[in-house]
Amino acid sequence: MKTLLTRIFTATASAAVAVAGLSGLAQFSQTVRADFYTPRLIVTGSEISKDRVNAGDEFDLTVHFINESEDTHLYNIKIAFTSEDNEMYPVSGTNVYYVDTVEDEEEFDVTVKMATRSDLAPKPYTLTVSYEFEDRDKMYFQDSSEIVIPIYQTPELSVSDLKLTKSDIEIGSKTSFSMKLNNTGKTDIYNVAVSVAGDTINEADTIVGNLEKGANSTIDLSLKGASAGSDDVKVKITYEDIDGKSYELTKTIKLTVSEPVPVELEAETAPSFNIVYVIAAVGAIVVIIVVVSIIRKVREKKYA
Repeated sequence: MKTLLTRIFTATASAAVAVAGLSGLAQFSQTVRADFYTPRLIVTGSEISKDRVNAGDEFDLTVHFINESEDTHLYNIKIAFTSEDNEMYPVSGTNVYYVDTVEDEEEFDVTVKMATRSDLAPKPYTLTVSYEFEDRDKMYFQDSSEIVIPIYQTPELSVSDLKLTKSDIEIGSKTSFSMKLNNTGKTDIYNVAVSVAGDTINEADTIVGNLEKGANSTIDLSLKGASAGSDDVKVKITYEDIDGKSYELTKTIKLTVSEPVPVELEAETAPSFNIVYVIAAVGAIVVIIVVVSIIRKVREKKYA
């Protein structure tokens, strides 16, 4: 009897272990199968056609995709490009693009011509790439990735009111130069400097510093004549954007510098008095005095 009970217990335990083993194996098999067949479409990178995108520019954006599924084709792939406040948008007018099918572990690219708003402040902006797709069983999946694109603003500086107090000076003498700088762009301008140079003057320069958008600054410099000649004096303005990229603006203004007049020549050209005219003038004055004196004496005797 004991032997029979032992055999029954052993058989029951073996069956229970077998069932439990099969159940675990089925669960393991189901887990592996789900992971093995889950579609995985991801963005592996992107590139743009320009080294630097300024606000208002158009550029080609190429996004690299891969179907990382090992045994699942993808179908009816819909890809959309959006930004939070429409800072970047497709030139074609539609932000949705379609791909019919992608094989397992296949890589592919999508290239879109994008445009940027001209009023954007210079900073990085995020473009969201959303994608939807189906597997062979018509199961629906969706995911998204983000691409960060730096946008720059080209600084705009204008010059007005170029003036010289005197446009004709002598060597060693001075004239005052003035002008106005105007930040007409949509971004601040940094490290503004002005220099004035030419063959006929000593170089002069000044540091303006930074100019906020919409601001202006008046420049005043004293220019000293160095050599004779008529010259287009060169006015050079240098400045930088927020990233330290340098810009240069050049203007010219006409200035004539002449040799100083010698002192001897000044004496020679000074007005001279003719001695004859001087004597004649003195004589006439004496005669007038004598005549006036005689008339006075005659009148005095008449009424004496």
